[in-house]
Parts: sequence; structure tokens; C-alpha cells
Amino acid sequence: MPDTRFLPGLILVGFVAVVAFVAVGFSRPGLRRAGLIAGGLPLCLLPVAVATAYVSGKLVGLFAGMAESGPGGVQSLLEACASLWLLQRVAWGAFAASCICGLVLGLLRLGGAPDDVPCSMRRGLVLLLLPALGLIVASAVTHQLGKAMRVSVAVMSSDESDSARRTQADAVLEAEGLALQGVGSIAATSTFIARALMVGLFGGITAVIVLLGLAFPGFILAWRVRFGASFLVLASALWLLAAAGASLVSLGVLDPLRLS
Repeated sequence: MPDTRFLPGLILVGFVAVVAFVAVGFSRPGLRRAGLIAGGLPLCLLPVAVATAYVSGKLVGLFAGMAESGPGGVQSLLEACASLWLLQRVAWGAFAASCICGLVLGLLRLGGAPDDVPCSMRRGLVLLLLPALGLIVASAVTHQLGKAMRVSVAVMSSDESDSARRTQADAVLEAEGLALQGVGSIAATSTFIARALMVGLFGGITAVIVLLGLAFPGFILAWRVRFGASFLVLASALWLLAAAGASLVSLGVLDPLRLS
């Protein structure tokens, strides 16, 4: 079972991202802070992308060595999946907390600056689109990792002597369009797991680059712009939706390791 020595590093990445975001937020006049969602939300998603790449890479190595793990290999692998998914939950929990910080910062409107310019509709649309794209990218790579874990756990948990567990495992495989029996079913399932994990690994690395690429233009576009009440409402709604979704993952409600 892999340890969680990566957890302090993951927390450090999240801490640095949040501190940088809060520092930038307090350096801006109040009427500018709503626009911080454009750069702040992608920046706060960095721990999620880093965790996805790490967890996917570890699982690739674990599955590769499964044949040499002995009689207790299946149980050890199930425990490893639970241990590694915990890192992913912590990353999403850190992001949920960051969303609350961003929401509070955006709502603290204590005035503007003389050189502020009003936010145009086109600029406002871009500033809302950037964080939305960041959410899509981070959610997509996590979803791929979750599918790989869910199918893996279903295969390892299937027990011919337990009809209830076998039915649950078969339902997971059917939901992903995988054959339960027949020639090539095992190979197809193995290919599905391997492909999803590789997408999680390289997708997580790519997501880090993409999120940074979204964050910096977002900060630049929102730097000297004041935002009205309508933009503040939309930005707040996006912060809240992101926090709610991240909380579901971090609390284990959206847990791919559960078959039912």
C-alpha cells in the first residue's frame, strides 16, 4: 500500500496557490476584486491537476506490478486505491476552501481607484469563460481517473460466490460499455483502465500548463477594471457552484470506489 508522503507536498502547492491568490486580491481595490475569479479559480485548481497526475502515475506502476504481488495483491491494491483517492479528495477539498476565500474577497467591495475603467460585456464574458474552462479541464482529468478506479475496483471486487457483489461489479462494467464475458473482454477492460490512467497522468500534467495559461491572462484582463453588480452576481454564482461540486468530491459523495 503506498504511503501518503505526497500529501504534504500537495498541501504546500495548494497553500502557495491560495496565498498568492489572497495576496493579489487584497492588493486590488474593492470594485476590482470580482474579476479575480478569472485568474484565481484556475490558480486554485493547480493542486487538483497535480494530484491527478500523481495518482494516475502511481496506479500505473501498481497495476504493472500486480502479477508479482502475491496472494494478497488484490486486497493491497484495493487499499492502495483508497489511499490514493484520498489525495484527490484532499485536493478538491483545498479547492473548495479556496472558492470560499475567493467569494469573500469578491464580496468585499470597499471602493475603487481613479484610473479604473468599467468592464465591458465582451471583457466580462471572457473573464467568466476562463475560469469555466479551468473547471472543465480539471474535472475532465479527474473524471478519467475516477473511471479507471471505478472499473478497477469493480473487477477486483467481483466475487463469483457472492451474487450481490458480482451484480454490482457487472453493472459498473456495463455502464462503461464493457463486455462481461466473451473473447477479449478481459483485454478490453485492461485497455480501458490503462487508457483512462494514461489520460489522467498526461492530462493532469497538461492541465497544470493549461491552468497557468488561463490564470495569468485572467489577472491581466481584470487588473484595472471595475465590476458592477451583475458581474459580481455571476462571479459569485460560479465560485459557489465550484465550491459545491468540489465539496461533493472531497466529502466522498462522488466516490468512484463505491460500487453502489
